[in-house]
Amino acid sequence: MFSKINNASVAVVAYDSDVHLFFECVFEHEFNMEMFYDIQVETVLKKHQSFDLIITDIAAAVKLRDKGLWDTFCETVNKRFFVLAGSKILPEFQKKFGTEVKTISYPFTKKRFYSCIGSDNAAVLRKGRINQSIKIKNFDCNFDNILQFASLLGSSERLNEVRKQILMVADTDLPLIFYGESGTGKTMVAKIAHELSLRKDKPFVIANMANARNELMESSLFGNVRGAFTDARDREGLFKKADGGTLFMDEIADLSLECQAKLLRVIESGVFRPVGSDEECKADVRLIFATNANLESMVRKKLFREDLYWRIVDFPIMVPALRERLEDFPVLIESELKEIQKKMGKVFSITPDAVQKMRGYDWPGNFRQFKACLRRAAVLSRDTGTIDCDAISF
Repeated sequence: MFSKINNASVAVVAYDSDVHLFFECVFEHEFNMEMFYDIQVETVLKKHQSFDLIITDIAAAVKLRDKGLWDTFCETVNKRFFVLAGSKILPEFQKKFGTEVKTISYPFTKKRFYSCIGSDNAAVLRKGRINQSIKIKNFDCNFDNILQFASLLGSSERLNEVRKQILMVADTDLPLIFYGESGTGKTMVAKIAHELSLRKDKPFVIANMANARNELMESSLFGNVRGAFTDARDREGLFKKADGGTLFMDEIADLSLECQAKLLRVIESGVFRPVGSDEECKADVRLIFATNANLESMVRKKLFREDLYWRIVDFPIMVPALRERLEDFPVLIESELKEIQKKMGKVFSITPDAVQKMRGYDWPGNFRQFKACLRRAAVLSRDTGTIDCDAISF
C-alpha cells in the first residue's frame, strides 16, 4: 500500500524481537529493512556492503563479543554501524566496549534517531527518493512508547499485523475503522492509535452508537441549544469536545440513517449544526470507527448509506478474535493473573492442562469472557493458589 520513499537499505541485528518490530513498523515505508537475530551475524558480515546502515541492540553486541566477533564486526562495517543502548545502561556499555563505539540511546524519537546517526548517514539514508508524491510528516514516534505498544496485546502474527497497520497511518488524519467481534479490544486499539498520533495531546472522546434513540444521538454528537426540546439546556456535543483530537465512534453500524446523513456532511465539510440552532459550528477531529457488523452487507440491504461507507473505509483494520491468537495465551493469562493478584492480594499459578483447556475453547465473548473465566477460577482456587482444569469453566 505504501511505497518506499528511499532506496537505502538498513540491517537491524538484534536479540530482542521488539527491536525488530519497532524498526519494521516505524521505518518500513521509508527504507528497505532487513531483520537479523544475533545468531545470523555471519550472514550480515557477508552481506555488509549491501547495507547503508547497520544497527544492533546491546544484547546482540554482548553476544558478538562473547563469540569473539566483536572486533571483526566493528572493523568490517566501520562507520555504518551503531549500537542501540538504553539510556540508563549507556555509560556501563561504553565502559566495557569503548567510547569510540557509536551508540543510539533510547527511548528516542524518529527525529532523535536521525540526529544520533549524524548528518552524513542521514543524507545517505534519504538518498534516491523514488516517489516524490508521498509526503511523510515529521512523526516523532517515541521508541519507548512503541515497545510498550508492541508488548501490550501479545506477539502473535495477527496482532503484529494490526500494530503495523496502525503505525502506518498513525501520523495521518485518514479515518480508521476497526472491524472485530464484540470483546476483542477495538476500543483499546483505537485509544492506542490516538496515543501514537500527532493529536495525542488532544482529547480522545468515545461516542457509543449502540441502541441510542435518533434524537438523543444527534444531540449527543452535535450538541443542542436551550429550548431545542423539552427541558433542553445548552449542551456541547461530542464533536466539539473532541475538537483538535480524536472522536472514536463505536458500533457505527447502529447509527440511524438520518444521523448517518448528518455525519457524512460533517466528514465532507467539517461543519455541523447543534440541534435547535441556525448557526453552524466547526470541529477539527480525526475520526476512528469500530463495528462488529458487516457494513458491506448492510449497504446492499440499504441499512447503511453507501456514500458514508466509502468515506469511512479508507483504512480498515481487522482486530482478531481471541481464538485466532492461541500463541498469545500464556502471556495473556500471565498478565491477567497479575491483575487478579493486585485485587485479591494473592499470587496464583495455573497448570499446563488448564492453559491447554483454555486454548481449546472457542471464546465467543473474547476478552470479556476470558477475564471473567480467570477471575472465577481464581476465586475457586483461593485456598491452593493453583488454578487447575477443574477450576476452569466456560
